[in-house]
Amino acid sequence: MAQKNDLLDRRRKLEARISTYEHRISVVMKLDDDATWSTQDGKRSDSFFDQEEPSDDILEHYPEGWFTPEMDRITFPSALAPGEINRLSLKSIAMVEAELRKGQVTDALDGLSLALGEKSLCFRTEVRNANSQRTTHRAWDNVHKFDAEARQCRSTYRYARNALHRLPVDQDYLGTLKDITEDDMKVAGDLTDESRFGQRSDTLPWFWGIGSPDDSNGPRMQECECNVFCFAAYLIRA
Repeated sequence: MAQKNDLLDRRRKLEARISTYEHRISVVMKLDDDATWSTQDGKRSDSFFDQEEPSDDILEHYPEGWFTPEMDRITFPSALAPGEINRLSLKSIAMVEAELRKGQVTDALDGLSLALGEKSLCFRTEVRNANSQRTTHRAWDNVHKFDAEARQCRSTYRYARNALHRLPVDQDYLGTLKDITEDDMKVAGDLTDESRFGQRSDTLPWFWGIGSPDDSNGPRMQECECNVFCFAAYLIRA
């Protein structure tokens, strides 16, 4: 019951923030009654609440699972159906969202790499060295925690990537945003095994590399190589 109350409180706060945002974005975007929405964003098309804040007795009037503001569609240019951005003259606003989505993609990939690295390090240093049932359970709990964080980052990346496909974005950039498979969620031995340090980097998933192949000698790739080297050195010392 305590967890349900905490979840309800969080959803109430989220609903209030969504309502405030929707009021402000309606002034900026000025959508007409003929605006159509995309069916690819995975969100509900109908908002459960009006602009008013939900009442305290909401669970008494609606069944379990109806009060889920996290599933409501948020008004973004990327949530509109194809052609609506040009029809409503929202290209300038769509370009702003595109830049924000690019930052979201970068943050998600950085978080994914970090979570996978922490998961691998936890497995190598805690699970393998656990000497009792209690420490084993604790070590596996940490592994599952980092795995959940990695999957959350992958979900954020996929959502931002899908939004970018509906925005005016350079196609060459979209070509660099590949899908993240289950195999990509595994950390290669090049990063976790000191005996394999220095092996070919093409065994790593694509998101471990920063920059395009044409920029292999650029400052961003050199920074990536430095970060990978430092991370591998940290694993070796551990």
